[in-house]
Amino acid sequence: MATHTVFPNWSLSLVMLVGCGTPGLNTNGTPAETASKPNSSPEEITHRFDYWHEEATELHDMAARREREADVLSKRNDGASTEELVTRMRTLAKQLHAAAEYADEQAQEAQGQVMQGITP
Repeated sequence: MATHTVFPNWSLSLVMLVGCGTPGLNTNGTPAETASKPNSSPEEITHRFDYWHEEATELHDMAARREREADVLSKRNDGASTEELVTRMRTLAKQLHAAAEYADEQAQEAQGQVMQGITP
């Protein structure tokens, strides 16, 4: 007798989303990996710049939002559990800022490649 496992549609979608978004599983490579290819077209390099620039902006925004939320919570003084939550939110904000800095660096690297392609 065969046993069949049924997965809901959303779980399959989630697996596909994570699989496509994970650099190790994505066969096309991430923008950062593609940046090191010597034969990248100006359009590909511009796309990488746009991608990383947008990522950096969104990550900085998310970090700033977490910092504001932590500030609001810290003013409430609801006890030790609130302090722990504020600490975790501030830690997350620092991690988001670090990820944003990485994205900024990748955008600057791609912008440099665009500029090298423009100058004779």
